[in-house]
Amino acid sequence: MPIKIKQSIAHRVHSPRATTNAVNNWSFLDLLRNSWFLIVFVGTAIYWAARHDSSLDTVAKNDARISALESRVTTLESGLGQLQLKLDIIKEDLAIIKSAVIK
Repeated sequence: MPIKIKQSIAHRVHSPRATTNAVNNWSFLDLLRNSWFLIVFVGTAIYWAARHDSSLDTVAKNDARISALESRVTTLESGLGQLQLKLDIIKEDLAIIKSAVIK
């Protein structure tokens, strides 16, 4: 009985599938080990580009400008509304004066 157990364990360890997986894992690790400088270079290039991206500053400036313009537009709209009310009152007064003069 112990011989069968030893044989089955040995068969599992030395199976072709286990060997193939081990070889694939080692080849991937070898690939990473052999191309570490390329990985570091690409990572550094991406980091540098992200840090020196001027569009981020442009976006922040545009957001500040837009918020300032929004407040100005709101002020102008309320001022235009007030002027429209005053013009309506003046038109009514002119209509009253015109009707009084005609009579």
